[in-house]
Amino acid sequence: MFNFAIKPLSRAYLLPLMLVISSNAANAADLPSALPLDLVSAWHAAQSKDPTFSAARAGAIAGKQKNAQALALNRPQVNAMAGTGLVNAYNKISNAQFSAPLFGSADGAAFKTQTDQGVNLRWNIIAEQPLYNAERTSMAQQLNKQAQLAEVKLSNEEQQLILRVAKAYFDVLLAEDTLASVDKQRSAVAQALAVAKDRFAEGDVAIIDTHEAQARDDALVSLALEADSHYQLAKAALIDLTGADTNLARLPEQANLQPLNAGELSEWLALAQSNSPYLHMQQIQQGIAHDEIDKYKSASAPVLNLVAQAAGEELRGFGNGANSALSNHALSVGVQLTIPLFTGGMRNAKYEEAVALDMQAKDEAEAMRLKAGQQARAAWLGVTVGKAKVKAMEQALHSSKVKLDATELGKEVGDRTILDVLNAEQEYHNTRTELFRARYQMLLSYLSLAATAGALDEKRLIEVNTVLVAK
Repeated sequence: MFNFAIKPLSRAYLLPLMLVISSNAANAADLPSALPLDLVSAWHAAQSKDPTFSAARAGAIAGKQKNAQALALNRPQVNAMAGTGLVNAYNKISNAQFSAPLFGSADGAAFKTQTDQGVNLRWNIIAEQPLYNAERTSMAQQLNKQAQLAEVKLSNEEQQLILRVAKAYFDVLLAEDTLASVDKQRSAVAQALAVAKDRFAEGDVAIIDTHEAQARDDALVSLALEADSHYQLAKAALIDLTGADTNLARLPEQANLQPLNAGELSEWLALAQSNSPYLHMQQIQQGIAHDEIDKYKSASAPVLNLVAQAAGEELRGFGNGANSALSNHALSVGVQLTIPLFTGGMRNAKYEEAVALDMQAKDEAEAMRLKAGQQARAAWLGVTVGKAKVKAMEQALHSSKVKLDATELGKEVGDRTILDVLNAEQEYHNTRTELFRARYQMLLSYLSLAATAGALDEKRLIEVNTVLVAK
């Protein structure tokens, strides 16, 4: 039932988007009309346009380097050092035993060397291979978890982008519906006002009908300005996300939302409480906090390294017009054991801090698990109750249309006034707007339900997109 994979961009959806963008440029005259932008095309456009998603994608690329850093912690570390400078040196050896061919041996020998304004050259190459280091092992585990966290953040941001695009898309459609509703009401009022004026001029009706129609038209002017403002803002928000400014595929008057089935609540609750992206991120954070405990678990944790070292020193001096030289070279291979004996209490304080942070992360993960279940329940109810609400609103729209027709007929025979007709007209258009609002909210809840369980992908977006039709 559930599909967790985020599918790559489809060329079938990229091509219409490219044509839309092209039509807005120099080749607009080559197309008879702008191609409609559907929900999937809008999402594809937002993937390359939205800076928040681009930041998450860059974060995932950076996160992959955490794996490489973890591997580097267990690999040999090689460093080279070299230095030179002027030096004055004085060395004295006394009570030494001396022996040399042809010179025999002597006890109590003394040697003395002195270099004034000499040149000293030092170099050192050291290679270390960790054999046992609990702190580095924990650090490597943390780095791997941080890489995993970056991937989960990208997946979550991809799903959140779908939700943001869908909300912006439906906000534009609802703003269009609201504006169209107000325009139709104004048209009806304008016709009623014209009729009222003509009949008043002929003496058939009182002036009150003209005043009522005029008052309703004045009120609708304010509503029209407000509706147009909302439309412009919603359209600008969608353009900011997608970069595309074109006509949108929309719901038909008789949209069928029944194929969008919410499924069983128990399944969604179990899935959300085990696979929610936010829960997954918090669990990874808890794992990172637990690894911090292992880093400082032992106050005297030893460090054992295999060490290979090559070093040399060259001393050149100038005295009494003659050059003198001293050379030292060494090569060593062995193991080095380091045991911290006293750190001033730092290691113990770090350990206690890590224990407390681990408990905090564990409680936050449990809180996130409960929140994921609440979000899944709310979204599931948004779908199931939303579908019932849509059905009820469809019936209400039918009833309001019947009432409008009956009121217009009553006005023709003198049983209803022009105010009754205008009220019925307003009720019908308001009900129609609320019906589309309920439909858009139900579709958004359907996508949100999948997002709570980390199951929102292009396949599910296509399911919603199929109920849209080109304008």
